[in-house]
This record gives sequence, C-alpha cells and structure tokens, in this order.
Amino acid sequence: MRIRSGYSIKSILGARETVLLLVSITFSIILSFLSPRFLSVNNLVSIATGMTYDVIMATGMTLVLIVGGIDLSVGSILGLTGVVTTMMLRSGVSIAVSVTAGLMLGVLLGAINGTMISNFKINPFIVTLGMMAIARGAAVVLTSGYFLSNLPPSYLILGQGKLLGIPFPIYVMLLLVILFEYLLKNWSPLYTIFYIGTNPDAAELSGIKVGRMILACYVISGFLSALAGVFMTSRLAMGYAQFGLGAELRAIAASVIGGASMSGGEGSIGGTFLGVLLLAIINNGFVLLNFSVYWQGVVNGLILVLAVAVDAFRRARRGERRI
Repeated sequence: MRIRSGYSIKSILGARETVLLLVSITFSIILSFLSPRFLSVNNLVSIATGMTYDVIMATGMTLVLIVGGIDLSVGSILGLTGVVTTMMLRSGVSIAVSVTAGLMLGVLLGAINGTMISNFKINPFIVTLGMMAIARGAAVVLTSGYFLSNLPPSYLILGQGKLLGIPFPIYVMLLLVILFEYLLKNWSPLYTIFYIGTNPDAAELSGIKVGRMILACYVISGFLSALAGVFMTSRLAMGYAQFGLGAELRAIAASVIGGASMSGGEGSIGGTFLGVLLLAIINNGFVLLNFSVYWQGVVNGLILVLAVAVDAFRRARRGERRI
C-alpha cells in the first residue's frame, strides 16, 4: 500500500489520475478533428449523463476492490432494484416509498454478499457471481422480460430534470465522487480498508474490525448500484430486467484503469471517475464514427485486460524491489 503524505509538483505529474486526464484530453482532441459533433454541447452533456450510472456503480466497486474483494453483482442489482422500484410505482405506491424500497433492496443484497464473504469466508467471486445470477433471474421473472413503462411524470424528474441546463444525475455523480474521495483519504474508519486490502491478518491483529469493514463496503456497493438503478429507470422512463447488463465489467475496468488493484490495497475514487470518463469518450467515439456497437465490448475488454496486466506488472516490480 502506498500512503501519500502530500502533493508536490512531481507527485501530481506522476499520479495515475494525471496520466488518465492527459490521455482523455488527447482522445478528445483527436475525436474533435474526426467528428465536429464531438465538442457540441449536446454531445458533451450526453457523455456526462451516460457516465453517471457507471461512475456511481464503479465508486462502490472501487471500495470493494480496495478492501480485497470483487463485486460481480452490481449490474444485476441495478436491474433488479430498478424493476422493483418501477413495479411499485405502477402499483400506485408513492415515489418516496418506492425509491426507498429499491435502495433498501440494494442494501440488503449488498449485506448478503458482505455477510457471506466476511462471516462465512466464501470467495467473493463465487458469492457475487451467484448474486449476479439470482438478481438478474429475479428481475426477468418479475417482468417476464417486458418493459415496465407508464411511470409517474414526477418520478421522471429525478433522471430527466435539469438545473442550469445540467441533468440532476450529473450533480449527484459529482457529489458522490467528491464525498467518497474525501472520506477515503481523510476519514480514518474508511481509510482502514487500504490496510485490510493489503494484509487482512495484520489489520485484524492491529485492532481493525476487518469483517465489519468488508461488510460495509459491500453494503455501500449494493446501495450505489440501486441508486444507479433509480436514476436509470427515471431517465429512460421504464424498468427493464436487462438494465445494467455488463456494467460490472465496465465498473471493474474503470476502477483498475483508475489505479485500483485486483489484489486489494490500492485505488482512488478520482481515478475511477477518470477511468469511466476515458471509457465513455472511447465509446462515444465509436458511435460518432459509425463503428459497430459490438466493437465497443471488444475494446472495453481489451482495455480491462491491459489494465489488469499493467497492475500485475507493477505488483511484480514492487515485489522484486522488496527482495
């Protein structure tokens, strides 16, 4: 684990976040020449709005990766909680109760993941893979594969409303990034997840409540996935069982690109945000340049593999230095 004691010019220029920002700017400049539409206000707002769901989910994923776990169920939790929320709305339940129920379902599913992993010591990959299948399957059963539309207009304001011309979800996304980045660096209880991810046994011996913090990270991940589901169903004016399909891979890719390690103990929310931004710019470029949508998955997968390979190389180099 690397502990930052301050920010010199050298440390800023060498930071992963700075490199990501420069790469994103470079891609943006290239795309602005290839497609004049790229720098249009509508396109930039569209990129930012589309990022919100992945940033919200990837924030939870980053915490889980730092603590030494993984959460493959984030996309399925988004889909299921969105379905439950919209079903309640269509049944005449108030917006406040419906949204709260959806968010609490996300918390419950995250708590189940965290309990199985922290208390019963089951591999996080297996637990969350199972939850991914359960949540997605439940969403399909509840909807029979149909879209759930005809939602209350007042609910749609959450995802479609604007303040100063900027959609509400963008404000929420930025607020969450700033909040969790600050807490991760300055709030000691949350900062302990770096120690847990680096060496859980040593963290336990030092008095850190390892199981409790692992549980907390999965609960936060479940809650944020549900929150993304609320905004997605509100913006698209419908619930659908397949919403969030493949989102777990994008969340992992963005987190690892942003500096999180698959072995735990490293990561930052700011880096994750920039990781999502880079992927969003690349995917937007595919659309503007009329590339097949199927190539997006190929490129995103290649980026994930490359990011994991770079992470493994960095860890191997650090191990050699210790020797």
